[in-house]
Amino acid sequence: MDTAPEPAMPDTRDWTFVLDGGCPECGYTLHDPATTGQRLRAGVPRWQAVLRRPNVAERPAPRVWSTLEYASHARDLIAVLGQRVRAMITEDTPTFADYDGEAEAIRRRFWAADPAAVARQIASRTDETVKIVEGVEDWWRDGLRSDGRRFTVAQLCQYLLHDVEHHLHDVAG
Repeated sequence: MDTAPEPAMPDTRDWTFVLDGGCPECGYTLHDPATTGQRLRAGVPRWQAVLRRPNVAERPAPRVWSTLEYASHARDLIAVLGQRVRAMITEDTPTFADYDGEAEAIRRRFWAADPAAVARQIASRTDETVKIVEGVEDWWRDGLRSDGRRFTVAQLCQYLLHDVEHHLHDVAG
């Protein structure tokens, strides 16, 4: 598809609620941050499998992302949040700008991506992020969201894993 689809329905929830007890929608429960790398790696073959489905780029409804769009978003979040973990372990209390997933989907044309390329990119971005996460020595180092909310490396790893696993849930992966 060359033309941009209608934007997805805006999701205005503050997903950090999962840090208070998990996610009833997808079943995520807080995990030991030291297992983040292992669990991220376990998601790679699941993403690869869903990206081989026929009609991977078809949206289930006009304003709902396709499996391809969700996978592209997960790929980007794995990289962005990995970079943020790196910043938190190398800088003192960095502040992070908001991440607008829908703006990135439009800017990077997620709907037109090559599913095989996205599958490879998820694998490589996961490897990069896992190397960062597995090098964490102090899980209590912190960072700030643009709104001033403080969070630790441990919490960011929990947030990251939830996001990836939740989107796998979204696409029945």
